[in-house]
Amino acid sequence: MPMSTTGIAARLWTWAAVLRVLKHVVPLGTLVRLMHTRPARSRSAEVEHRLEGYMAASGTFPRRAPGNCLERSLAAYRLLCHASASPTLVVGFRHSASHTVEGHVWVVVDGRALAERPESVASYRPAIAFGPDGCQRPADGSPGLPAGIRFA
Repeated sequence: MPMSTTGIAARLWTWAAVLRVLKHVVPLGTLVRLMHTRPARSRSAEVEHRLEGYMAASGTFPRRAPGNCLERSLAAYRLLCHASASPTLVVGFRHSASHTVEGHVWVVVDGRALAERPESVASYRPAIAFGPDGCQRPADGSPGLPAGIRFA
């Protein structure tokens, strides 16, 4: 039976709360492996559609997805793995106007960033990605991580 939007919201917020603590003590690769789950027998387009709609919604808690991109994307990655959507978790960076490096994390399904405006994601340079199997790989066309950035 497909998951309701309420069920999706509950799972995203629960995982976000757990990840809010874990991300400070657990390396990113380990977090991704923790969030990876075995896929269901068949792909659930309905779950993908409801998840994307919920993640794109605005408003206040609980009507919108968690605001932190890492927590939100890791939780979505888990739901999408289970829905057999073959998601990729992407970590990207860009230089800001104040000459600092900003990071962003998003999920890609079928070559498209889920619940992200294409022009927003395009401003980030993908550095690493984690495939649907939970394994780390360089992002497409990536020269690697910016100087001084590493993931344990």
